[in-house]
Amino acid sequence: MDTEKKRVLEAEVISKMIAIYCRGNKHADRTRTPQDTDALCPDCRRLRDYALGRVEHCPRMEVKSFCSACPVHCYSRDMRAAIRAVMRWSGPRMLLHHPLMTIHHMWLDHQARKREKKEMRS
Repeated sequence: MDTEKKRVLEAEVISKMIAIYCRGNKHADRTRTPQDTDALCPDCRRLRDYALGRVEHCPRMEVKSFCSACPVHCYSRDMRAAIRAVMRWSGPRMLLHHPLMTIHHMWLDHQARKREKKEMRS
């Protein structure tokens, strides 16, 4: 897959997960700015912007599958804990809200694991 296409896909997935988390946990003061498609509270917007910045500047995008499988942790400790909470909560709900995106994500994860096993045997 093309590196830029991976960046766009990863940014879209993380944005959707944060939106599901924010809406599902009934965070207060959720507002929508002109460039946003989802209403987010200030904390979730800050987390989303941080995560998108990390995706945009990821030096290992062409070789990694997902951030969770990356050997380099570029998130700060607090943001890493926050993004884990988001993924843990919204991950199972993604299948209901965005089924095609979820199935595609699962397929990419499966392909990456298969590729890693093949590389380990060689």
